[in-house]
Amino acid sequence: MKRILLTFLIFAMPVLASTVAAADCTSAAQKAANQANAELLSVEASGSDCKVKLLLPGKNGEPPRVVTKKVKG
Repeated sequence: MKRILLTFLIFAMPVLASTVAAADCTSAAQKAANQANAELLSVEASGSDCKVKLLLPGKNGEPPRVVTKKVKG
């Protein structure tokens, strides 16, 4: 029984850790989008950082533009 539990924990920990990292990236990405008054397009975890793609509204009649930023997650 202990062996089964230990095996489960060994395989479950990376999955649980990546879920926490994804939640941190999502939160950081939402914050970046709110600060830039932008629409959040995508979020990608990259180590301790997160790659965030934002759609910024156009200025002075220009079309909106897509910007990719790195934020701490």
